[in-house]
Amino acid sequence: MIRLNNRPTASLLRSRFASAVLAAGLAFTVVPTSVANAQVPRGGMAALFVPDFLPRDLPVFVDSLGLEEWQRPIMETLLDDYQTTFNTAADGVRASMGQFKDVAANTPPDKVVEMITRPLVSWGDEKKRLRSEFLESVKSQLSDVQAEQWPRLERALRREKALPNGELSGESLNLLLIARETDVPPAVADAAMAAIEEYEVKLDEALAAREQELESTISAKLSAMGPNDTSRLLSIDERIMQRRVAVRAVQEQSMATIRDALGSEYGSAFEKRALRRAYPAVYGPDPISPLFDAALALPNLDDSQKSQLQALRTRFESDHGALQARYVDAIRSSEPTEPRRRVEALNRKAAGGSVKPVESPEIDAVKSDRNDLYTRYRGEIAQILNDEQKELVPGFGKPGADLPAGQKYNDAVHLGTGKGDGGAAPGKGGVGAPSLGEETLDPSKKPADGGKNDTTPDVPRPAKNPKAPG
Repeated sequence: MIRLNNRPTASLLRSRFASAVLAAGLAFTVVPTSVANAQVPRGGMAALFVPDFLPRDLPVFVDSLGLEEWQRPIMETLLDDYQTTFNTAADGVRASMGQFKDVAANTPPDKVVEMITRPLVSWGDEKKRLRSEFLESVKSQLSDVQAEQWPRLERALRREKALPNGELSGESLNLLLIARETDVPPAVADAAMAAIEEYEVKLDEALAAREQELESTISAKLSAMGPNDTSRLLSIDERIMQRRVAVRAVQEQSMATIRDALGSEYGSAFEKRALRRAYPAVYGPDPISPLFDAALALPNLDDSQKSQLQALRTRFESDHGALQARYVDAIRSSEPTEPRRRVEALNRKAAGGSVKPVESPEIDAVKSDRNDLYTRYRGEIAQILNDEQKELVPGFGKPGADLPAGQKYNDAVHLGTGKGDGGAAPGKGGVGAPSLGEETLDPSKKPADGGKNDTTPDVPRPAKNPKAPG
């Protein structure tokens, strides 16, 4: 069990934590609910003051339920009425919580958290009621045939609203969208329809369980924040993490099932696109493939050089593929342990230790091996080319420039020294440049969206698609 043994430190942290909770609670109340494109991270508490339905959701209702043209204005009115009612109620909660700022300074930390908890939990119940009333109003406008499509609408809405709340790599994939982007012939798409529909149902079940866990733990998290009960907070986070892992498992299993259903020709393209979307840090551009492209395009290569480069490229692709598989395994095993690593880091900081944001040892090891791999193959390419040819390959630079005294060009390529091999100049794509493995090629340093950023140039970022098949 993780404990804070230093009582004065724990008391100070509890006070600071209560202030942070108050600030966070008030921050949630000022989310711009009228802004349709507002980005809300992670769901749960962060989504309390964001309406469940927005005007932009109209196409989801129209497509999923098969609404007639005359029903569209009714649906628009229902959405407008819901948003007006929601915003009015939310404004009332904001106003009542705003007064807490004036009394928090002289209030015990536990009481501050209690002040925040009561209105937030009450507002969460009210938000559910508004959602239920809106959906009942929609149901009342449907024909019997349209009402039969209600489960389809619920799944489409859950994908639209809950899918972006993922934190793990691959958790927020939309394989329906990726399958459409693959642009397969109609006959192939029909053959894969059963696998796609199975994915849709399984994903919906996993998302529903995850969102239920996120919502049900709001009160428990807030109550644990008052006394700064780190073991309880960790237990809650790890329980949520289990649901996240379950969503990711559905994504990975369904990726393989849909790939096989699409056949070898289109399944491979689908899987490649999905993997790039799920693990951009692993399957993004590498610095060696462009060197092979440029070297093989040289007009003055002899047959021996071409043969050597082609054989070397085949070996690189095999070695690189194996390393990518290791990288994915390391991400899959390390990401779910992040809540525990975070709590342990906070406890070290509370005990007076220094805390540096470091990744898991597995990730660090794979990154080191990846950079070694790039350095080795860059050097082997350089050995095949002569100095004149190297000068024509972008990334190698001019042979002999700025080399240490007495060092040969090919030695510099291997050692990563000197600007002549493109290796020592930071940001130039060379062997020794830190930007090679840590910045340019490694978008795994996640931004606020939880690592779902897709930095691969030729793969568009997944966009919310209200016309996804239900």
